[in-house]
Amino acid sequence: MGSLFLLNEKSRHCPMDFKILTFTLLFLSIFSISLSAQSVTVSGVVLDAETGETIEGANVVIQGLNEDLFKGGITSREGLYRVLNVEKGNYTIRISYIGYITHEDTLRIEGDESIIYNANLQRDSEQMADVIVSAKGEAANITGGYQRISAEDLDRVITPAGSGDLVNYIQALPGVVAAGDRGGQLFVRGGTPSENLALIDGLTIYQPFHIIGFFSAFSEELISSADFYAGGFRSKYGGRISSVLDVGMRQGNYQEYNASASLSPYLLEITAEGPVKKGSLSWLGSFRSSQIERSAEFITGRPQPIYFDSQFLKLSQISEDKSTRCSAMLMRTYDRGQLDFEFGDSFNWTNFLLGGKCTYLSQDPEVYIDFYSGISHFNNNLGGNSGLNLSSGITKLSSNLDISQYVGDLRLNYGFYYHMKWLNYDIDDLLIEAEQNSELLLGVGGYFDVRFDFGERVYINPGLHLSIYTRDYIPSIEPRFKAGYYPFGNDKTELSFSFGIYRQTISGISDLRDIGTSFVAWIETPENRPMSSLHLLTGLRQELSNNLQFSVETYYKDMRNIPVTTWSNIAEFTSELDFAEGTVYGVDLRLEFDVSSVYGFVGYGYTRTEYRSEQEQFNNWFGTPVQNYNPSHDRRHQLNAMLAVDFWKFTSTVRWQFGSGLPYTRQMGADGVFRYDSDLPNVRSQYGIPRVILDRPFAARTPAFHRLDVSLSRPFTIGSSKLTTDIGVINSYDQTNLFYYDLFTQRRIDQLPFFPYLSIKAEI
Repeated sequence: MGSLFLLNEKSRHCPMDFKILTFTLLFLSIFSISLSAQSVTVSGVVLDAETGETIEGANVVIQGLNEDLFKGGITSREGLYRVLNVEKGNYTIRISYIGYITHEDTLRIEGDESIIYNANLQRDSEQMADVIVSAKGEAANITGGYQRISAEDLDRVITPAGSGDLVNYIQALPGVVAAGDRGGQLFVRGGTPSENLALIDGLTIYQPFHIIGFFSAFSEELISSADFYAGGFRSKYGGRISSVLDVGMRQGNYQEYNASASLSPYLLEITAEGPVKKGSLSWLGSFRSSQIERSAEFITGRPQPIYFDSQFLKLSQISEDKSTRCSAMLMRTYDRGQLDFEFGDSFNWTNFLLGGKCTYLSQDPEVYIDFYSGISHFNNNLGGNSGLNLSSGITKLSSNLDISQYVGDLRLNYGFYYHMKWLNYDIDDLLIEAEQNSELLLGVGGYFDVRFDFGERVYINPGLHLSIYTRDYIPSIEPRFKAGYYPFGNDKTELSFSFGIYRQTISGISDLRDIGTSFVAWIETPENRPMSSLHLLTGLRQELSNNLQFSVETYYKDMRNIPVTTWSNIAEFTSELDFAEGTVYGVDLRLEFDVSSVYGFVGYGYTRTEYRSEQEQFNNWFGTPVQNYNPSHDRRHQLNAMLAVDFWKFTSTVRWQFGSGLPYTRQMGADGVFRYDSDLPNVRSQYGIPRVILDRPFAARTPAFHRLDVSLSRPFTIGSSKLTTDIGVINSYDQTNLFYYDLFTQRRIDQLPFFPYLSIKAEI
């Protein structure tokens, strides 16, 4: 089923799949018919008057002077809005966004042509001081697998540092499983970490999550907003089969200099920004360095030999009329450490990104163009006491062109891309058949999607993603489709459905038999068998009141050609690669409330991930060549709850997490083996080399995980500066949560114990 719309081995020399052709012709016919349907619309772009950045999520309301008409819309990530079917007459247009002064003006519509109305919003210093308390959250605002995350959302979730972090927020979502509070690995709705796509200003970053599980390359101080797709993602995105995290980094301040510094037992962070040329050229820089290696043993009595640092610099330029914005970005991250800090191997990885982006918004806001180009490099190494010495690197040079425009009342998105990938690896200590190798992979592609609105209640959003790679020159045609229904004619209630086919031609090979590893080897998918996945999603989003939101989403995924390490009855480091097919289904439920000085959310996720693999060893030991099993990231139940209360000038926050046990392959027994290649052993006095005999793959589960984190914060104003203190505890009731268990030595490594912290942040 997952390969229904993909060209496989049997179709290499056959005409295009009839179903793809039918889908494409139907799509084009609907589009051509809809071009003729036009109506009077009011559209425009909303910008920050100081920085020139587009404002996403601003509310646009058009109301008749006699209150005989009330229509509205919300600006997109590009700052664009579109209000349809506005009749002739006189109106009041009101544009508002939290932290900005509401813009209000009169509007007169006389003819049949569309009206273009752009607005620049001025910041409100009084509102900005309370933006965290007043802003409406996004924890339950999910549609078709998609959620928009703002920088303000990150500060709501407890982070043991002066600023929030995107990875800490994402881990609070019910469909996301983390390996632990160390390791930097996230599994989204049954997918593996290498099946997730992460972007920074359009450039791929291969391992954005740091070795300490609370932090990533996406600090609250740096991001403008993030689009997170847990599944069913748009036709714009290709090359991954699980999820997408598309992060936009903000621009520096064009008008004045700002700086902040924070320190906690976990992290030292310094951020600064300001104008190079006032009003037109700005810079933004950041430096972060972890402190847990220095502080952990003093605070908890246990060492934590893990470390990371990162550096970020962005230059931004805006034209005088604010129609063109260009930026250049440089980012480096470095992680190293021992996940098993007693006898384990040492890991390290580095990301390096260098690129630029230009955005053009025409004065007639019918066309919005993004062009970005750059280079992304990632390498990681493993070595140490186990005798393993592994290394892998990937370098990607890419250019992308994205265009968004309106044709009549239709929102049309399309684009093209080109990239080159250099892969190199030395993993023969991990995989028997793998040798040191270097590969070059070239790819080109494009995408197309359009949104059709049928009145104010129904929309459909079909699309196609096309890619061609030098490995086979066979095009991959991946249809995508999304539809929504507003039963009451407004966005307070929405029913959604999403469908998509996804393909991935490179694999990040990890030995998931061992949860104590963070090493990833990027290679072309083995045996020229690209991974593929089918996504089906249905959802309901309901705004019960202005202060209460609820969402529920069900999903199903059918995956093919997933590389897995071959099962062996003997526990050993070196293995072979095999393939598995997978099915994932589940449900995510979220409830969010924001009443006066109380904010909170509850999220529950149920997921079932099952692999099916055919291997020779299965037949030898179990009498059948096929085994169905739940892989190591199959967390069946997950619950996240958070409550924040403002009183006097304090904010008290409590967060509780629960996750059911993860599958692992347990020990069935042990024996000893004699070697006869050098001499004859004395079987009466010698016991041989000990071996661990393994049971069926992943047939047992670890104990459940749960943890309570608490914090109390208080801001102080000192002249024009602000000082924020935050005192808190990670794992407040000192729950012993398992991170890693070594079958050879019968040792366990636990996650963080009771860990108090004090963070201080100064903003100038």
